[in-house]
Amino acid sequence: MSRCFFALLFLLHLPLPAAQLAGYVRPEQLVEQGAKLGPAAAQDLETALEGNPEDLAARAKLLGYYYYQWMKPGEAAAKAARRRHILWLIEHHPEAPLAGLSEATLDQGGNALADEEGYAEARKLWLARLNSGSGPPAALGNLAKFFQMTDKELAEKALLAAHAAQPQNTEWDWRLGYLYAMGILGVDALGLNGQPTSVDLVARAGPFAERSRQALRDTSSGTMLSVAASYLWRYGTMLSTSDQAKAEVVDDAIQLIQHAKKAEPANPGWTQFLAQLEAYKRVLSPNPAK
Repeated sequence: MSRCFFALLFLLHLPLPAAQLAGYVRPEQLVEQGAKLGPAAAQDLETALEGNPEDLAARAKLLGYYYYQWMKPGEAAAKAARRRHILWLIEHHPEAPLAGLSEATLDQGGNALADEEGYAEARKLWLARLNSGSGPPAALGNLAKFFQMTDKELAEKALLAAHAAQPQNTEWDWRLGYLYAMGILGVDALGLNGQPTSVDLVARAGPFAERSRQALRDTSSGTMLSVAASYLWRYGTMLSTSDQAKAEVVDDAIQLIQHAKKAEPANPGWTQFLAQLEAYKRVLSPNPAK
């Protein structure tokens, strides 16, 4: 289903988030380099940053080092250093692509990287940025990435503000479609591969999930609807424990694409998307009741 999923996104001409488009300087490569550093090289970068704090390349490498080699440098020291770099980014360069990476987020709990105190400090900085009304849309997008699992309401507020500032930028429709799909599914944690690792069943039936459904019913954005449908299909069926539950998720996706077809009838991709969803549902229920 993975190939089918991405083929559909291509067929429908859905934009990937701006940070993934060709031509961007990708801090991900620097983070990957940092993951391979030894303690001495990491300390050299820390020393260099003292003289040149604006060296985002060095900071990216150090974030990769502390994220992927968490236990090697020592837990307390690594936690303090990682927190320091992330808070500096939020305060000085919240718009930088580096500030939107998973390696630049902090969790309240649930894993070895958790830093409740750091999360609280980061939240204050991000809220100040949001409430000031002066942040560029890229900073709002990074804020949304930081909170998309831990505070979906805040992530939505940031994305809606970015959308209001750039209504023609379909990245924000893409990001909202993803956020609403995660809200409907109740996903509250992702693994290193970006796939769900935890689901909150209470949240799945909670107010944000219902607001997500309503937002998708109200939108006329084919991008938002198709992204939401794609992730409901991809992750919803992966997380479901029975064929019946998978079929219900596929029904939700079908309804979203039917809505998209009405909103954007000239897009030829909807028909193929619907055909693939319906074919998948027939595999789950080969002998439907007549």
